[in-house]
Amino acid sequence: MKTFLSAMALALSMAMPVSVFPAGRSASGDIEAVGRLTRRVAPSLAGIIRYELIPAECDTFAVTADNGMVVIKGNNAISMSVGLNNYLRRDLGVSVSWFADDSVQVPDDIVIPATGYGARAAVGERFFLNYCTFGYTMPYWNWGDWERFIDWMALNGINLPLAMTGQERTWQLTWRRLGLDDASIMSSFTGPAHLPWHWMNNVDHFQGPLAQPWIDSQESLQRSILERERELGMTPVMPAFAGHVPDGLRALYPDARISLRSQWSGFEDKDRCWFLDPSDPLYATIQNTFLSIQDSIYGTDHIYGIDPFNEVDSPDWSEEYLRSASSGIYSTLRAADPDARWLQMTWNFYYDRKHWTKPRIKAFLDGVPDENLLLLDYFCDRKEIWRMSDAYFGKPFIWCYLGNFGGNTMMVGDMADIDRKISAVVAEAGSNLAGIGGTLEGFSMNPVIDEYVFAKVWEPGLGYRQWADRWAGSRGAKVSDAIARAWRILADSVYVKCTRVGEACQTNSRPFVDKPTGGYTNSSYRYSQNALVEALRLMLSDERAWSNAALSRDAVNIGRQLLGNHFASVRDSFVSAYRRMDIPEARRYAADMENVISGIDTLMSTNPNTTLAKWVSSARAFGKTSRQSDSLEVNARTLLTVWGLPGRKLNDYANRQWAGLLSDFYLQRWKMFTDAVISAMEEGREYDEAAFVESVKAWEGEWPEKSMLSGRRHAAMPGQSAVSPESTVRLVRSIMAKYFPEILNKTPEIE
Repeated sequence: MKTFLSAMALALSMAMPVSVFPAGRSASGDIEAVGRLTRRVAPSLAGIIRYELIPAECDTFAVTADNGMVVIKGNNAISMSVGLNNYLRRDLGVSVSWFADDSVQVPDDIVIPATGYGARAAVGERFFLNYCTFGYTMPYWNWGDWERFIDWMALNGINLPLAMTGQERTWQLTWRRLGLDDASIMSSFTGPAHLPWHWMNNVDHFQGPLAQPWIDSQESLQRSILERERELGMTPVMPAFAGHVPDGLRALYPDARISLRSQWSGFEDKDRCWFLDPSDPLYATIQNTFLSIQDSIYGTDHIYGIDPFNEVDSPDWSEEYLRSASSGIYSTLRAADPDARWLQMTWNFYYDRKHWTKPRIKAFLDGVPDENLLLLDYFCDRKEIWRMSDAYFGKPFIWCYLGNFGGNTMMVGDMADIDRKISAVVAEAGSNLAGIGGTLEGFSMNPVIDEYVFAKVWEPGLGYRQWADRWAGSRGAKVSDAIARAWRILADSVYVKCTRVGEACQTNSRPFVDKPTGGYTNSSYRYSQNALVEALRLMLSDERAWSNAALSRDAVNIGRQLLGNHFASVRDSFVSAYRRMDIPEARRYAADMENVISGIDTLMSTNPNTTLAKWVSSARAFGKTSRQSDSLEVNARTLLTVWGLPGRKLNDYANRQWAGLLSDFYLQRWKMFTDAVISAMEEGREYDEAAFVESVKAWEGEWPEKSMLSGRRHAAMPGQSAVSPESTVRLVRSIMAKYFPEILNKTPEIE
C-alpha cells in the first residue's frame, strides 16, 4: 500500500505545479457533495467510505483501505466520484445506469480493497450530450430522471455537460424586450420534442405553439439541474444567441439584415427559420439582452454553445464572410460577458463537407482567438475532423464519440476502433487536445461503449478486451465466468462496426417486397447471429447470476436484437412464398412475422425505459389541461414515427424497438403489408407496391393523432425495480427457447 501511495504522490508532483483547490470551492463542499451522491446511489455504503480531498492540478483519484474503511481520495468532487464508480464496478461488481428506473444492487458482503489503485485524467475536459439528446431522450424527463443522470455523469467523470433545458423562458423574455407580443413568441417555438432543432436554427412553429406551463416547468427544472451540476463541480454549457430570430422580428426591425434560412429536411417554407447577420448592430443588442436575462435566471459558467450554421447554408460562402461572421458573433459574446468562451460542435464540417472545405473551415475558425473557442470533433467514430484540419489549426478541441442516431436501438459500435482512436488522439494531437466527450443523439442500447469512452480518459492504456472483462464483472461475472465469456464474444464479434444513420432491425422498416421504400431504416447487421446466440446462451447458463439486474437487462437487449435480426429472414420467406404464389405458406410466414414482433414487444415491456407507455405518460404529465396533454402526446408520437411531415425525409429516423411502439405501429404496418400481399395472391394479381406505399404513408401521418385519440396508453409491465431480475431472465429463456432452433437450425444447449 505504501508503495502505491508513494508512486501516486510522485506522479502528481511531477505532473505540474500543485494547486490546493479550485477557486471558489472548499474541501468540505466537495466532500459533502460526493457524500450526498453516495447516499443517493448506494446508501448502504455511506458508513464505510471516507472521502479525502487531495491537492492536485490534474484530476486524480485513489482508492485505498484504512482500518476497515474504504478511503477514496481525489482533487475534487468529480474525481472522487470516479473513484467511487471504480470501487463499485471493480470491487463490488455494481453497475450504475443512467436511467433512474434501473436499480443499483449493492451486495450485502462489502469488499474492502486488498490493494490500492488510482488514476489521473489524461485530459481536463470531459464533455457529454448533444442538442438532439434533449429531443430523442430527455424532453419529458422530471427531476428524478435528471438527478440519477447527473450522478451518472459525475461517476463517469463528466465535467462539461450541455445544459439546454429551460432556455425558452430566456427567449420569451428576450423577445418581449425586443417588442414581440406573446402570441408571436409562443407560435415561433416548436412542440417540445422538436425544440432541439428549433434551437439549432432548423425549424420553427412545427406542432407549436408552446404552452406557458411547459416553459414554467422547464425553467424550474433547469434551476435544479444547474444547482446539482455546479454542486458536483461541473461546468454547464448554456446557450447564447446564434442568429436565429422569430419571423415577427422583421416587421419590428425592417432595416435589420435578416435572411431566410435554407430549407431543412423536407419542412415547408412556413416553418423555415430566419437568420440575423452577425454584422448587424441588432445582433449585439440581442446577444447582450439574452445573456443578461439568462444570467439573472440561471447564473453563468461563462461557456456558451453557439452553432450558427448547423445543417443549413451560410448566407455567403466566401472565406471573408465566414471569418467576419465568426468574429462578429465572438465580439458580441465577449461584449456581453468578458469571460466568455464559445463552444461549437463541428458536425457540419463532416455533414456538409461539400461546402465546408479546409480553407473555409480555417477562415471561420480564424475569426476567434484560440483560447476562447472550444470545438467538438463530433463524430470521431466515423470521421476525425482534427486529422483533416491540421488539428483545427491550433484551436482547442474535444474528441467525441457519437455512437447513436435518433435513439435507435441496434447493438452497434466498434470497440477496438475506439480503443485505437482514443489512444492515438491522446498520443498524437498535441496540446490543443482539450478533452474527450460523448455526443450521442439518443441514449443507446450500448452503454458498454459510452462508458468505455470515459474510462479510457483515466486509463488510456485500457484495452477494449480488458474493459469488456471489467464491464462483465459489474453485470454478473463476479459469480459466473460465463458472463465474462459472453462479453468477450460481444466485444470481439458483435461490437465491430461503427454506427450509421438509420440503424434499425427490419421490424421497424416500412414494409417492402423488392427494396426499402423510404425512411431511415438500415437493417443490415455486420456480424454472425451465431455470436449473439452464443453470448446469450452463456448469459442464461448460470442461475447464480440471474439475480443481477444489469444482467437481466443485457439478456433482454441481446434477445431483442436476435429476434429483430431473425425477423428479416422470416420476411424473406414470406416474400419467397409470394413469388411462388404459395398462399398457405405466405399466411404461415405472415403469422410468424407477427409473433416475432410480439415477442420483442413482450421483452421490451420488462423495462419502462423501453416502452411507449412511459414516453407518452411522461409527455402528458407536463400538460395542465387535457388539451395541452393531448398536444404533447401527439408531438411525442410524431417524433418517434414520421418525425415531421408525413412521408418526408426523416420518416422513421427516430425508430426504436419499444414495447407499445412495436405492437401499435410497426406490427400494424407489417399487418397492412402482409394483408395486402395475400389479398393480391388470392385475387390472382400482382401486388402493387407503389399503391401500398401511398396508403401506408397516409396511415403513418394519421397515426400520432389517431393513436392518441384511441386512448391506448399501454400500461406497461412494471419496470426492473418491481419485477425481479430472475423473472426477466426466465422470460427471455422462455421466448428464446422457441427461436434458438429457428435461428441456428439446431437447439443450443442451455445449461
